[in-house]
Amino acid sequence: MVFAWKYLISGLADILNVYELLPAFLVGLVINVIVLLLTPAPEKEVIEEFDSVKKESAKKTAPVCR
Repeated sequence: MVFAWKYLISGLADILNVYELLPAFLVGLVINVIVLLLTPAPEKEVIEEFDSVKKESAKKTAPVCR
């Protein structure tokens, strides 16, 4: 994506002449949102197990002193 933007697309117009990682970041962000929206939510059992492990982990860790 970075090479394509730098050598193919950025030369088409002055407004497209931006840092190469910005378009790659934006495309990656859009793809992540699309996958997030198309993926089904986890089952209730999975969420309950996650919450129980999280509670057990919180009990075992020492409190943070400030």
